[in-house]
Amino acid sequence: MMDQIAFLACPARDMNRAVDFYRRVLGLSLLFQREDWSEFKVGGVRLALYREDHPGDAPARPAISFQARPIEKKIARLKAQGVVMDGELEQHAYGKLACFFDSEGNRLGLYEPPTA
Repeated sequence: MMDQIAFLACPARDMNRAVDFYRRVLGLSLLFQREDWSEFKVGGVRLALYREDHPGDAPARPAISFQARPIEKKIARLKAQGVVMDGELEQHAYGKLACFFDSEGNRLGLYEPPTA
């Protein structure tokens, strides 16, 4: 039975640039870095970057979303560091969503659950 996620992975054209983005901009803890594969710890899950010289188009929605409270402050922090947002903050009954791009053009997301 599959009861745990081993890791989530995103492609990176430039591993050094991508590692710098995930460490400096997103504030993630680097576990290790190699030329072709690097990993970060995010809560109890590992987020990997793998070198991909010809990645395809970004998915329509983010495959990875980070919990963000309050989301407006996280968005402001990302923008202050030059991160490109993809659209405006969305508000839904199930929470707030915002999308942005990492240094490699991968679409990532922020999610703030609704308050109880």
